[in-house]
Amino acid sequence: MLDVFYKRRLKHDLETWVERGWIGSAGAAHILEDISTGDGRSRLPMVLGGIGVVCIALALAAFIAANWDGIPKYVKLAGIVAMILAAHGLAAWASSAGRKGMADLATAFATLVFVGGMALVGQIFHLPSDWIGGAFLVCLGALAAAWITGSKASLIVAAVAAISWQVGRADVGEASTLGDLIGLVLLVAVFLHPVFHPNRLARWAGLSLLLVTFGRWLMDTVDIFGNGDDTNFAIMILASAGLSACLIQLGQVADLAVKWSGDVPRRSHGRWLMLMSMHDVGFAILSAILACVIVVQTDLDNADLVAAVMSPPAAATLLLALALCGLGLLLSFKTGKARSFFLSVLVALIAVVLPIAMQNIILVSALILAALVGLSLIGTLYNNAFWTLCAYAGLTAVVLWLLEETIGSLLGQSVFFLIAGVILLGLAFVVTRVLRRQRSSAQPDVGGEAAS
Repeated sequence: MLDVFYKRRLKHDLETWVERGWIGSAGAAHILEDISTGDGRSRLPMVLGGIGVVCIALALAAFIAANWDGIPKYVKLAGIVAMILAAHGLAAWASSAGRKGMADLATAFATLVFVGGMALVGQIFHLPSDWIGGAFLVCLGALAAAWITGSKASLIVAAVAAISWQVGRADVGEASTLGDLIGLVLLVAVFLHPVFHPNRLARWAGLSLLLVTFGRWLMDTVDIFGNGDDTNFAIMILASAGLSACLIQLGQVADLAVKWSGDVPRRSHGRWLMLMSMHDVGFAILSAILACVIVVQTDLDNADLVAAVMSPPAAATLLLALALCGLGLLLSFKTGKARSFFLSVLVALIAVVLPIAMQNIILVSALILAALVGLSLIGTLYNNAFWTLCAYAGLTAVVLWLLEETIGSLLGQSVFFLIAGVILLGLAFVVTRVLRRQRSSAQPDVGGEAAS
């Protein structure tokens, strides 16, 4: 969300919260003062410090390279070890002194020296080049620094190294069980770090590694089974849709579980932020799939739906997505808003499967439009502009494609818009009933609180 819209909405919400007595006037004034002066200058020292750390690391590497023949190899090795230990010692001192920013920069410097040292050690001892093995070792070292010190910069280095290793560890279709297990361990180590040490870049690095790891497993599995091109394409679509549905629903199910179980399990700040980021990624992927599946429907003519659904990536993600949907509907039987959330995701999954099951373009188009409209309504109900924007982008792409395809057939165009209009009117009626029921159920609570 853009900062200007966030600040504008926050100012409006603060007025409402003060009127309801949720926060005091003094607290609201401090919040308004903070967002008015928070123009990014507080983060400027860390940005400049980070650039400075990178420049110093590059300067040291250039100095060693310039004096390569004049420095004995064991002196080079000892110098690398000494710089790493000195940087970690500085980080430990800064952390004990409460200077978290300096500690993170020092740990980042040590990680960069370790990365450069890996390449230098190979040249010092004339080892054969192995960039994939080097990326793996860099990932392990950066992960150790990230978890021991809580460094966010080291975590980002580890994520980049893990992505490089995952992409280049073997040719597609030559997957090994050991490689998959190692990739899973690296994914868990990277993905959980921002849960305990919240950071926006670290969360997106973890999610990027999740998508790369899943994509690698998907490509390897598709290539191993050797189905036809249409079936392989269907597997990719179904597995991606199932993964996006899981990312969307995990946070909502966790939230409902917390409400039903009281204070246990308690939702920490880092966990909540990670679940919100998973929501955003899931909505973006699902909206893109809904927009693409109708365009590529002709490429799914000969797809075997049973073989596609039974493939391990599609079966695992779809079953988990349906299980989360069923659990969410069960936990939200008293919450109309949450019920609408899970029903919209279910409709979207059906809309993805339908083009593979049948080639009725009119029915498929109407259902995909209904699914995208449902996702946009969920974004509106949950006051999330990014969700709504993703659904609107997909809706616009689908409508433009349909107009281009149906412009030559007025009869087909009229039938399509008739079915789509009826479905959309039905959705509008259902949403109206849900909102009216929510307002009526909320009135007694508000009156009771006012009376008390």
